[in-house]
Amino acid sequence: MEQDKWLYHNTLKWKGEKKADLKFIESANVCYMTTLLGTMKNMGVELISYESRAEGILETVDKMKIFTRIIIRPRIKARDTEAKIRLILNHAEKRCLVANSMKTQVIIEPEIEPGG
Repeated sequence: MEQDKWLYHNTLKWKGEKKADLKFIESANVCYMTTLLGTMKNMGVELISYESRAEGILETVDKMKIFTRIIIRPRIKARDTEAKIRLILNHAEKRCLVANSMKTQVIIEPEIEPGG
């Protein structure tokens, strides 16, 4: 496999009826957090706490149901200036590979707590 190409796997098994867990919104939320954690580590920022909520807006467009927006609301407490934390948040938003792979608009609405 090429050096700049990776392969990921997923398995799925039908368990009857019309039941499944939809992980579309969760995948964007988890990827954003993972990207943010890596960026904070690379920039030497100590994370004190992180939690986030994500919601997807499902709409009918041209007679088809699609997620038009995903809103991720991270709540972050870290030891650094708010300006530096915002810079890192913006960097993570631009680098999140799952969000970049979606045609759905992903919006980040962070809440930053002073961390000292």
